[in-house]
Amino acid sequence: MYIPAQINKPIGGHMKNFLRITMMLFIFTASSAGIFAQEKAAAPAKPEKPTLAVLPFVLEPRNIQINVNESEMKIQVVESEFADQLLQNLVKSRKFSVLERSFVEKIMKENKLTESEYCKPGEEQRIGKLLVADFLVVGHVDRVEFLVESKYIEITKETSIRLKGTMKVHFRVVETKSGKVVCANTITRKLDSRDIPAAERRNMTGGDYRDRLFTDCAVSASNYILEGIYPVKIASVQGEELVLNRGEGTGLVVGGQYEVYSQGDIVKDPDTGESIGSEETKIGLIEVTSVQQKFSKAKILKSEGVLEVGGICRQVEKKEKDVEPATPRATPGW
Repeated sequence: MYIPAQINKPIGGHMKNFLRITMMLFIFTASSAGIFAQEKAAAPAKPEKPTLAVLPFVLEPRNIQINVNESEMKIQVVESEFADQLLQNLVKSRKFSVLERSFVEKIMKENKLTESEYCKPGEEQRIGKLLVADFLVVGHVDRVEFLVESKYIEITKETSIRLKGTMKVHFRVVETKSGKVVCANTITRKLDSRDIPAAERRNMTGGDYRDRLFTDCAVSASNYILEGIYPVKIASVQGEELVLNRGEGTGLVVGGQYEVYSQGDIVKDPDTGESIGSEETKIGLIEVTSVQQKFSKAKILKSEGVLEVGGICRQVEKKEKDVEPATPRATPGW
């Protein structure tokens, strides 16, 4: 077979240079891709939310009897359902990774921890480490009362029923790493059936009244916990309108007013050197105008300084006077 002489010629200098450059480019590209992949893999991970566990709230004394409209409420129902209500509200805040109650109970059972043990001061740190939780919420319920009053209305020939309820809980939040109590409080909430519209309470059962009281108390407790760890803050400023970093189910309501504070220097305990907070300066007053799923909006009512992103918002508590009517109401729903 005849082969042209040109094809049998050895590769010339230009061709060798071309192949050499091509090989160098290939090696450089592969090396760059490897370095980029390593840098991408080594990029810092997004900070995880702190983990929080809520233990069942023990009812004390244990021999108490609770009746709601002639039906007895089991002690276990009080303990578990209030903790569930509190847990749900903390989940809505999106600030924590909240452990499921079933998981908490499983760990407690495996380690043979009784209710009397996990409520003892000082035990929280050990339990928190078993649960691998950053924060632990523990507490007890020392008052759950329901009083049913009936009155015959001569004018309408009807018997009016009035139900009153009271719930009192104590709780504390412990940072498991240090054993430090981050915040603690006692909350008392009352329920009066006459404050509920007649059309709504007409079909309400004893369980409905119980749920309403538990929810009110749990919302107050969860808001206090959030305030102690993550207070409401300004997320963005859009002219005269502010966006707050809390949404539905976290205690913010339309019309609620908040004082805005700017943070100053950190204050330390001169004896221990421990940080005990930071200086705060009041710079304004705002009012919530809308509450959405993950954030809320507010308008500025008063400004004594520059309202900026990160400003702390503390709710203005309304003082309510408990005034009884001079004479009993002579209508159904008294």
